[in-house]
Amino acid sequence: MVMKIKLRWYEKHSNDLKAHEYSADIEDSDGVFEALDLAEETAIYADVFNVLPKWLAIIQPYFQHMIEPDHFDYQISFRYQGAWPPPPKQPNKEF
Repeated sequence: MVMKIKLRWYEKHSNDLKAHEYSADIEDSDGVFEALDLAEETAIYADVFNVLPKWLAIIQPYFQHMIEPDHFDYQISFRYQGAWPPPPKQPNKEF
């Protein structure tokens, strides 16, 4: 499944939206969800998440914007790219 992450950043004192950026296509969405501890989230494509400090190193490589948590508040959301619903996962075959 291919997805994009949408990063939004807001002024800390006014909460005004400053800008947003979409990531490049991400082929391993499951790996990203696991790294962010969101693998069990049931509404992953319908929700918005406040960026946690432990997520910064995971998501920064996907964006040109330098994430500056001292200056802005950040949120991410996920956008599925492709036909919906995604095809079912195939079980891993052991040899």
